[in-house]
Parts: sequence; C-alpha cells; structure tokens
Amino acid sequence: MQTIELDYSPYEYQCVVHEDEHRYKLIVGGRRVGKSKMALMELIKHCLETPKANAWWVAPTISMAREIGWEEFKEFRDDLEPAIESVHETLLRVKFLNGSQISFKGADNERSLRGRGLTYLVIDEAAFVDPDIWTRALRPALSDRNGKAMLISTPNGRNWFYDQASVASSDPMWLYDHWPTWKNPLISEDELKQAAQTVSEMDFRQEYLAEFITKEGLVYDNFNEENVIDSASPSIHDWDIYLGVDFGYANPTAVCFMAVDNIQQQVIQFDEIYITRKSIDQIEDMIIETLAKHHLSRSSVKEILTDPAGNAAELSSGISPVDYLRMSDYRWHVDNKGSQIAPGIALVRSFVQTADGTRRFFVTNNCKETIRSISGYTYSKESQRYETIKEEALKDGLHDHMCDAIRYFFINVFNQNKWITEVPEQYNYGMDLQSRTRIVMKRCQMCRSQFSSKTPKNQPPYICRACNGEQ
Repeated sequence: MQTIELDYSPYEYQCVVHEDEHRYKLIVGGRRVGKSKMALMELIKHCLETPKANAWWVAPTISMAREIGWEEFKEFRDDLEPAIESVHETLLRVKFLNGSQISFKGADNERSLRGRGLTYLVIDEAAFVDPDIWTRALRPALSDRNGKAMLISTPNGRNWFYDQASVASSDPMWLYDHWPTWKNPLISEDELKQAAQTVSEMDFRQEYLAEFITKEGLVYDNFNEENVIDSASPSIHDWDIYLGVDFGYANPTAVCFMAVDNIQQQVIQFDEIYITRKSIDQIEDMIIETLAKHHLSRSSVKEILTDPAGNAAELSSGISPVDYLRMSDYRWHVDNKGSQIAPGIALVRSFVQTADGTRRFFVTNNCKETIRSISGYTYSKESQRYETIKEEALKDGLHDHMCDAIRYFFINVFNQNKWITEVPEQYNYGMDLQSRTRIVMKRCQMCRSQFSSKTPKNQPPYICRACNGEQ
C-alpha cells in the first residue's frame, strides 16, 4: 500500500479534532488560527481512507470556496498526485483512484447543494451561511450514508451558528471546541497587542477572541466627548488633506474634510458640508469656500473618496458627479472603488477607539451634523426566526449619509494588513523539506495571492515581494 505524506504539521489543538471520533464537530475560531487547513486535511484523509467517499467543502460563496478551500488544496496537489485520478478546475472537483471525490461549492447557489449521499461535509465560515442551507439542503444529504459534518467559523453575531454552537457545547453527539487566535503559535503576543491597538474592542473580541458579540444598538458605541475636540485648521506641513463624499440631491450630500497624520495614524475631521438640493457645481463651490476658511486650496487636497454610485449620471447636467469633479477646472483626484460595508465600519470603529482604549479619530465641535450622525447611527433590528440582530447598519436617511462619507474615506486611505512576526520551530511528517530544491508555492499573508519561493512552506518569507516593497 502506497503511503501519501503531506506537508502538514498540526498543532496540539488541531490534533484534538483530528483524533476525535464524534460524527459532528463544530469549531468556533478566531482569525488565522488554522481552521480551514485543519478541515481540509480531514476531508483529504477521509477520502484517501474511504473508498467511494463523497466529500463536500461548502463556503458562503463559490468565490470563497475557490479562493480558500480550492487554493489550499492546490498546495498539496503534488504530494497527492499518486492518489489522484483527475482534477477539474472549472467544477472545483477532485477524483481519487479509489473512487472518492471532494467537491468545493458555494452556499450562494442552493440548487447546486441538492446532492445526496455525502460521507463528509465541511461548512467553512458557517456563520456567514444562510441557516436554511444547513437545515434544508446539507444536513439531509448526510442521512443515507451516515455522513460526518464539521462546521467551522469565526462568529458573526448571535445568529444560527451561535445557536448551533450552544447545542454542540452540551450535546454528546457533537464535538465542540473554541480556538481564539492566540492558540496559533505563529501569532506572537506582540502581534495580538498590535491588533488590540488597531481594531475596536468589539471587533477584537469577535475576530481574535472568537466571542459571539451581538451588534445591537449604536454602530459607533464608543464615540463620545473624548472624540470631540475644539475647532482647528490643519497645516498641510503636518497633515494630509482628504475629502470623503456621499453624493445626494433630494437626500443630503455629505462631505467630510479629513486631516491625516500618517506617522501617528491619527485622523481629525475639521469641517463638513451637509446639504440637500444642490447640484455638483454648487457643491464644488462650497468645497472651495470651506477649504478657504481653513487657509487651504484645491491643491491641498490629496484625494476625494466617494461612493461608486457617484459614477451614475446626474439628470440635471447629464454627467456624473465623479466625472464632473475630474473634468472641472480644478481637476480633482477622485477615487470611488467599491467596498463592503461591514469591513469599512469595523475600520472606522477601530479609529474611534481600539481594544486597548486608544482613540485615533477626532471630530471638531463645529461638525454638528457629523457628531449627530455618528451618535445616532444604529444597527438594523430585523425580526428573524432566531430573534437576532441583522448585522448591518440601518439606512434611515438621517444618520447614514455622513457616516457613509466617513467610511468611504477610511476604507480607501487605510490598510490594516499586518505582518505576522514570529515563526516557531515546526516539524513535518515523513519528509525533510530542507533538502527539497523544487519551487514551493506559498500564500501571501497580506494580499492572499500565491507566490513562488525556494524555502519550505513553514519558513519565511510569508509575504510576496510586492507586499514586501520589492520590485
């Protein structure tokens, strides 16, 4: 019998799951703690040892299944080659010589999940999957072959995954485990301290400590009088000037004037525009006038950050607000890349107050509409079967416009990617990688793209040349 050896060295907490015999397993884990790789190893081992096994890896979307599960599998493809019959890149499916197969699927297409006879199922980031996918589509598929299931995820509020975790923690049919990020020895204590200095307490507890946090009430609940300072005019010698804009007409147009100290990673909003029924040329005039109040000019502004909807044509002029600003006599530099709302809110929250109590976003007391908007910006409460809070901010037309303008600014100007600093000694099973001379493919821990390296996977570098500033 041929032995397949994989370049995988599980840590003690991962071995607990690998060695456990429960049919159902649920892991609540923080970021970068090794949930996905551990689960993939379970699927591969199951397929190699079980002839005609039918295993599925299900992620919230098909793109996530490809970018996480499939790309992770490809790192082991060479070692698995002697056992593989075929690999289908389009269908994201692997067939083994013993008749077993692994399929990578997205929960965003329920019709594709109507298969039967699963012998092993992994739901990756299960907290971000609709509950009906588990109860109506996937759980029944395990019945006829007595299939196993593993649910792994970072928390996402107190939704169905929280309910299932509560069941798993006391039900003898389930293995339940909790993996905060600090369990991973690759994550140094200094790295966690740095994270606590750069993310909000709520996000640190959810993303790193893997706690179930209910996002109910105010979005920026830590914003208070400590974030409000006296009016001031920034000097371009000490601050970079940006504008965040949420375009409107019947709804308000909101403009936030931001001064950034990149050394201290500190932001001061020193003025605002909040007005309805003004055309883009009138808004531009108001921007120039507001800058002039602070002894600033068009050339002082590095960039205007806007909503992608700013590309839409304005009916009165036949030209979009973004194009107008780019083509005007002032030739503004405008960027309006799309972004997801939740990560943007988390980023702003990390500047309002970090987990260690540091505040890096301040609003001057002349920005009355901004203070009102931030102080009243709430999460949307939606009655669902699980009696939980909908994990997104409420679009009430009263508080969201200025908060959106602020978010567009933050998400485009700041990047929170971090380098993981310390690498402990690790060992590989059955293979001396020090003597291996072939090129190894690694995944960059900053941009998540693959890059080639001549060193083993468990040795530096861990980021690609582009993220490391190399040409």
